[in-house]
Amino acid sequence: MKHRIGIAGDYHLFVKYGDKVYMEVKKVGEIVMSFAELQKNKYWKYYYDLSLMLAIDKDIKNEPFNNFYDEAYEYTRNRVWSLDTAYIDLDIDENAKSNYKIIPSGNVCYYNINPADVEGMEYSSQQNIDIFKQIYMCRNDVRSGYFLSRSVIYRNIAIEYQASKMEKELDELSAFFEEKKHIANITAIKEKVEMNIDVLMIIYKHLVENDKADNPEMVAKIEKAMEAKTALKLISRILAT
Repeated sequence: MKHRIGIAGDYHLFVKYGDKVYMEVKKVGEIVMSFAELQKNKYWKYYYDLSLMLAIDKDIKNEPFNNFYDEAYEYTRNRVWSLDTAYIDLDIDENAKSNYKIIPSGNVCYYNINPADVEGMEYSSQQNIDIFKQIYMCRNDVRSGYFLSRSVIYRNIAIEYQASKMEKELDELSAFFEEKKHIANITAIKEKVEMNIDVLMIIYKHLVENDKADNPEMVAKIEKAMEAKTALKLISRILAT
C-alpha cells in the first residue's frame, strides 16, 4: 500500500505439509495447526485460498534478503527463504481514490523459518492457538471492518489474475498438442499440468456459490480447465510408463 510518505505492507505466509499448516501473520506471530483448524477461521481460510491464487510456483528459494521488502513489510529477524509470488498493490491517489492491481514481483514472501522444517514441527497447543486468534482479532482490518470490503476486491482481482494465467496455459497446451510433438517432450507436458487443482476448485466454488447465473462463460471456462488438466495429468502418467 502506497502512502504519500512511503509504503506499508501486510502479509499472511503459509506452508502446508499434509494435514499440517504453518502460518505467519504480520505483527501477530507464528502458529502450526491442522488444516481443519485453519478452515474453521473465515479470515485464515480466506487468506490461505488467496495465497494459492497468488503464488507463482512452489519452489522455495534461498537468497539474500531484499531490504526493500524489509521496509515495506517490517520483517523480523534475518530471512533468506522466499517464495515467488504476486502481490496486491493498493495505490491511493491525490483524490483519495483507491486503485487495486496485482503485480508479479519475484520473491517477496520471506519466511521466518526454513519451510522444509514444517514437516518436523509439532502442532501448537490449543491454548497457543486461542491466544494467537485473540491477537489476530485485534488486527486493524478485522477491528475496523476493512476486511469485509477489501476481501471482495482482493478475491475478484485474484480470480481475474488466475483466469488470465489459465487461459494462456491452455492456449499453450492446445498449440502443443496440435503440433503433435513427440513423446520425448513428456517433461514439458508435466511442467504445464502441475498447476494446483486446488486453485481451480477455489475459483469454481466461488463462482457456483455466488454468480454462476451472472457469469456462465467463466464457469464454463473453469470447468473446461479442470477437465483439461485432469485429462492431461492422465496422459502424462500414461506416457511416462
